[in-house]
Amino acid sequence: MSKPTDLHTDQPKQKKKIHRHITKYLLERDTLFATLWVFLFIFILGSIPLNLGVINPIKLSLKDFDSNDMSYSKLGKAENTPPDKNIVVVNIGYLDREGLSLLIDKVASFNPKVMALDITFDGPKDPYQDSLLSETFRKNKNLIVGYTLQFKGKEADTAYAKDKFFEKVNEYAFVNFFQDDISTFRYVEPFYEDYAKKKYKSFSAAAIEAFDADAFQKFEKKGEHKLLINYSRRSTHYLNVNFDDLMSYDESDSSIFKNKIVLFGYVNEDPNDITDKKFTPMNDRFYGKSVPDMNGVYVHANIISMALEKNYVKKLPSWANVLIAIVICWLHMSFFIHYYLESHIWFHLAAKIAQVLSAIFFVWLGIYLYDKYRLKVDLKLSLLVIVMAVDVIYFYEAWAVWMHKKFNYKTVFKPHHH
Repeated sequence: MSKPTDLHTDQPKQKKKIHRHITKYLLERDTLFATLWVFLFIFILGSIPLNLGVINPIKLSLKDFDSNDMSYSKLGKAENTPPDKNIVVVNIGYLDREGLSLLIDKVASFNPKVMALDITFDGPKDPYQDSLLSETFRKNKNLIVGYTLQFKGKEADTAYAKDKFFEKVNEYAFVNFFQDDISTFRYVEPFYEDYAKKKYKSFSAAAIEAFDADAFQKFEKKGEHKLLINYSRRSTHYLNVNFDDLMSYDESDSSIFKNKIVLFGYVNEDPNDITDKKFTPMNDRFYGKSVPDMNGVYVHANIISMALEKNYVKKLPSWANVLIAIVICWLHMSFFIHYYLESHIWFHLAAKIAQVLSAIFFVWLGIYLYDKYRLKVDLKLSLLVIVMAVDVIYFYEAWAVWMHKKFNYKTVFKPHHH
């Protein structure tokens, strides 16, 4: 009669067996070289200038994909964020220049600390309306007016301001974002310095500086290069006022605006109206987006909220992301080689299970770190090496066996080992 199995005594053996599957070939030269081959293949494939019509849409879609977007669309990140009481958004709709003049003067009478107009003016129109708006700009010294920053030259190294029609503006700031409208707006360039070392200030940066000098100093330091936007609020998390309602306000309503930042911009909550709307990580569809979700004025509002609350996303440096990918590839390669050499009949099953489980774990880990600690870890390269490692083993084996035959290269791979 066989002796009954003790499950408790078997557990350490199972753990030791799993540990052996991963570590047995960990320090083998073949494991290290095969790991390097994975990154070599990625570099070579990435350097091939393919321009295939079928592949390009897939490539662009993957390039714009970020699993951290699920923090907003699926996990409800920012849903419980309280409204930002420092910012009021005023919907300008389709007001003409006379209407804008009346609107700005009305808000100014309630003593906001900063007013910022998210709109550009491309030249003269009605002389009467132009004169009214020009006078409004002249007398309101706390008003920031938008313009478009454009570039010229072979390397786009020379910047110039477009749409600076009115001369009596206290401060201009560029409102445009330097990326295409079909990509998700994750980053902002708060400042731009051209080849001539002339520095230009963004719309959100100008508003932050005028409202809170200390917050601006940190924002300026962090914004030397592209800055990851920590979206914290949807449009419903800001106080929104329409033109028609505003014109009926009196002194009793002044507390809404007093000492606040007032952003004037176009607002439309109609999901089918995509005028001045951007794709953001807060889109309900985090992948395969079809309709942009946020008006530009709210993108600016989120940037300003981030700076005033000092609620920045910490971003792991690129070298750290690469190092993580190397370690992950190395561990997986050791595991795959073990099964490839010693349990080849189970190799494909074990490899596919390991790939799926690893991909799920690292996507979850990235989302968790982003959601809980505002730490962005870019694991795209790590996921890619996990996918490629299995196929690279075949290429490396052929090379290693050939080197063994020709030059007596020492390798764990032998001809027809399986």
